[in-house]
Amino acid sequence: MKFTSVIVALFISVSALAQVTRDVLTNNNRKVVGMDNTKLVDANMLSIPFKYRDIAESVGLMSMGCTGTHIGNGLVISAGHCFEAGKIARYRSTCDGIQVFWNVREGRQPSGVSNCRQLLVLELNNQKDYALFRVDNPPRASVKIRAVGRPPLGTRVTIFSHPFKNPLTWSGTCEITRAINFGLPAQAIHHNCDTNPGSSGAAIVDAVSLEVVGIHGGGVSKGQSGANYATYIDWTYIPAVLQRLGYR
Repeated sequence: MKFTSVIVALFISVSALAQVTRDVLTNNNRKVVGMDNTKLVDANMLSIPFKYRDIAESVGLMSMGCTGTHIGNGLVISAGHCFEAGKIARYRSTCDGIQVFWNVREGRQPSGVSNCRQLLVLELNNQKDYALFRVDNPPRASVKIRAVGRPPLGTRVTIFSHPFKNPLTWSGTCEITRAINFGLPAQAIHHNCDTNPGSSGAAIVDAVSLEVVGIHGGGVSKGQSGANYATYIDWTYIPAVLQRLGYR
């Protein structure tokens, strides 16, 4: 285990570990499509393209073992199942005890820690899996979301996440693919970026515009094939909440 992994593990409570265990049990198949193209992000971010550095600095390891991404103004997106969201959208909920550790990269300790102050909206059903929450002490960096419009099939996207509570990991780039019938939501983003348990909640980022277009939910395996899925930002109530907040 890397030194940074040991440090981060010390931050995570017993209850958080229980949540991670549930996540692994409910998503027990590896979400690697073909060859594993994931790569640990080093302390100085020399292992990723320069244009992705602000994105990498916006990604945090959440104390329950999911991934969150800062979109500015102390607002963070992740997956609804990380917070045990319900089938109907819930607004303005408490999130006491949940923390986000920023810039957890290979060979370095976190640059800062945020506390979750309020869940603004979250939802989990057979079509959507997302959460938006507010934190204190946010990181300097942020990534913008695409609130309206969906990228076409074939759009190149990228993901930064914390699979298995590891230091920040880069998926490389991949494509938004045609929906495949693995029992996944028809409205979901289907993609072939490599992820694993703990990548839940990671931002799906357009590799060219560098905007967040979706939130990673999970994946399924069937024989030698499978699919990963995410929720489109414009298929959630996140844009409406951000508009009320005056987010730009």
